[in-house]
Amino acid sequence: MITKVLKTIKKNGIIKRGDSIVVGVSGGPDSVCLLHILSDLKKDLNLKLVAVHINHMLRGSESNRDEDFVKKLCEDLNIEFKSMRIDINKISKEKGISLEEAGREERYKNFGIIADSIGADKIAVAHNKNDQAETVLMNIIRGAGFDGLKGMDYIRGRIIRPLLDIERSEIDAYILEKKIDTVTDSSNFETIYARNKIRLEVIPNIDKLFGSNLVKSIDRMNRLIKDDIDFIDSKAKKSYFNAVLKKENEEVELLLGKMKRMHIALKRRVIRKAICEVRGNVKGIESVHIESVLDMINGGRVGSRVDLPGIKIRRTYESIRFYKTQTQPDSFDFEANINMPGSTELGDGKHLIEAKLISDYKVSDYKWLNARALTQFFDYDKVCEGINIRKRKEGDIFKPINSNGTKKLKEYFIDKKIPREMRDNIPLIAKEREIIWIIGYKISDKFKVTENTKRVLKLSYKSNLQDN
Repeated sequence: MITKVLKTIKKNGIIKRGDSIVVGVSGGPDSVCLLHILSDLKKDLNLKLVAVHINHMLRGSESNRDEDFVKKLCEDLNIEFKSMRIDINKISKEKGISLEEAGREERYKNFGIIADSIGADKIAVAHNKNDQAETVLMNIIRGAGFDGLKGMDYIRGRIIRPLLDIERSEIDAYILEKKIDTVTDSSNFETIYARNKIRLEVIPNIDKLFGSNLVKSIDRMNRLIKDDIDFIDSKAKKSYFNAVLKKENEEVELLLGKMKRMHIALKRRVIRKAICEVRGNVKGIESVHIESVLDMINGGRVGSRVDLPGIKIRRTYESIRFYKTQTQPDSFDFEANINMPGSTELGDGKHLIEAKLISDYKVSDYKWLNARALTQFFDYDKVCEGINIRKRKEGDIFKPINSNGTKKLKEYFIDKKIPREMRDNIPLIAKEREIIWIIGYKISDKFKVTENTKRVLKLSYKSNLQDN
């Protein structure tokens, strides 16, 4: 057994000499076997081991018995022991999720917390070949994509699975041969849990009906599929980077044209990668979510949006934007008359307009600056008084500098392909319905400085001001 596990470790680079490892130990045969094997390898590989037991508080005295058992086991093996008691039933109800899911989330979360606290490199869990088969069947039942058929990885982040090549029957034989004590979790035999039903009923019945060994068959399939997935992933990675238009501040923007030209298999992977870049993971993202994004790419109108758990995806004129739900900017929702001359502070205290009157000037010094400049110059006598700063309103009109005609502000935004969700975030300097300056974009031709200008109005916009 140890030789076989060591082969898996070396082949997949699971453990390196000198690693510090948190080992999840429930007290059952699988995790006890894992702890014994790592204990045997401890000296040769110079490992630091810390066993962690999570008491789910679901089975009363039986749960406490398991905790005491693992503590005693660690004393016998001279391995550091840590335990945590977590009310999984309470967490399950609060989050509205199953006991299985709540237990899994809390285990991994707290394994990570302990690993961080002791500076551990890795977290070892005792998933074996049978667990792999059960996972794949669960994925098939819930309609997972191609990746779901490969099951669990030997390494995923800090999580390592040294027993993934070992069948449960081999573990039982090892425990029996070495006369190692374990405890039995009575809930493992309750078929109200989906995984238990698969382990106790589905797999045995399939083997009985077809004379097969489903665990071995799924293992062979996994190995073939992993090679295919590695190849497709390498192609998808290149496609993703070729399609990236912008990637910053928890936002990814992909070129729509390049997305449309991709093979459907690459599209799905690129979408998942973009979601992962923004959210940090794809947990809770199902195939139906990916298909809804595909539908938007292939046939959605400009401005259409898909809301997924923790992320929004929107189609613009030439791109697909992925952004976190909470990071989408709020509407620019302030309106104030501008003091001329003087400073005008907006309601939130983080936006400011400064107005200055200039009488002694050269026209060449005060012509329109570049579009993005946050300081611009205007003919004061054309502007006069009564201008304000605000967001867009129905009926706004605008004559872009050096253009021949006036148009609706909405038409200007459309012509410039400004995404619909950004339009309320753009501050405007206006005189009634006439737009003088679209801040960050362009000034009006009607109010520009010319040879006939007598007095120049300098307007400067400052945002994101910090409190003193």
